[in-house]
Amino acid sequence: MNAGRSGPPDPVNRLALIAAALPLLIIGIGGDYEHPDPLHFAVFIAAGAGIAGALMFKRWAGATIFMTVLIVGAHLRTLAGDNRASDVMLTTNEALIVLGSGGNPYTHVFAMTNPPGGPFGYPPGELAFYGLAHALGINVFRVDMLAGIIGLGLIASLAPLIGDGLAALAMMPLAGAVDLIFHSTDGSNDTAASFLALLGIVALAWSLDVRGRPGHVLWWTSAVALGWVVAFKEYALPIVVFVALFLWRSDARRARGWIAAAAATAALFVLPFFAWNPVAFVANVGGALLLHQNIWGRNVWHDLLSLQPGGVAIAPLVPAITLLAIAGATVALWRRPAPSLGAAFLQGCVLVALTFALARWTTTVYYVFLAPLLMAGIALALGAERPAADSE
Repeated sequence: MNAGRSGPPDPVNRLALIAAALPLLIIGIGGDYEHPDPLHFAVFIAAGAGIAGALMFKRWAGATIFMTVLIVGAHLRTLAGDNRASDVMLTTNEALIVLGSGGNPYTHVFAMTNPPGGPFGYPPGELAFYGLAHALGINVFRVDMLAGIIGLGLIASLAPLIGDGLAALAMMPLAGAVDLIFHSTDGSNDTAASFLALLGIVALAWSLDVRGRPGHVLWWTSAVALGWVVAFKEYALPIVVFVALFLWRSDARRARGWIAAAAATAALFVLPFFAWNPVAFVANVGGALLLHQNIWGRNVWHDLLSLQPGGVAIAPLVPAITLLAIAGATVALWRRPAPSLGAAFLQGCVLVALTFALARWTTTVYYVFLAPLLMAGIALALGAERPAADSE
């Protein structure tokens, strides 16, 4: 998988660098022309210089574009305000206060849910993630903003494996995406969950390339991170399953320990709260899946009903259709072994995307979870197809 930190004259890297730099040009010519704006001017110059350098086979072009993308993505996220449009972090903060006072958040009547009195529908991995941040003195309402920035850094860290171009191209759609930036500061929690999944796949990719103790640390870090994300967001399970399947098919003996560690991590978060009050836990976490009975949001059914308003009769069939479609897709992907870790990761992402698209109630932040994972998976899959040794 290791392609080295590639640069021109590799044609894949050159094309990827130029493709990543073109949106930078758009960002560079934007901004408020009534006020001085050194950032936009600097981005414009860097993008133009990077494209020129790539066309002229200059090795510095990769670092220029790559670093500009990373800096722009991080800077735009730091500018986003703490708007708290979502009730998720307000509820999580209340749950942490309840837990800190010795109470069970899964039996508590919440004042901060919208509407008040709603269930705490998030598994304990979510509480642990934000609880750890709180213990470290980090404002829990800014955790997702930080997770978004570090997530860009995780994708950037793949550059030595897949090349500056593919890494920059994977980061660019995320760096300036208004929706992703907004939802990293709106009080939702999907950016943080996505960060855990990114940490897991990036650590795993490196563990397959690095030897000795660092490789072992990365291997087990990936298992913990991907086990944790399942205990944070249940819908991440297909991603972890298909990654585990890839590892099993590659080396079943080594994969056993990894799978056991991931499963044990998820269980470590879930079982104490389940044992504390099984009925309340199932009612809250499981009940949250049934909380929204109406068809709403960015899904197939909402769009179809907007075209055929009289088709409400399809609503009772949605769960059955969704389950059949997901089962069929799972079997089809299971029977088609992934040729690389990135491809296996993408197989799981496809199932998650299918779940979102066919769900009865789908909010935008679900796709916010998926977007960075798709970019990283595509970059890893393409990186695996490149020659093992680039001209360097």
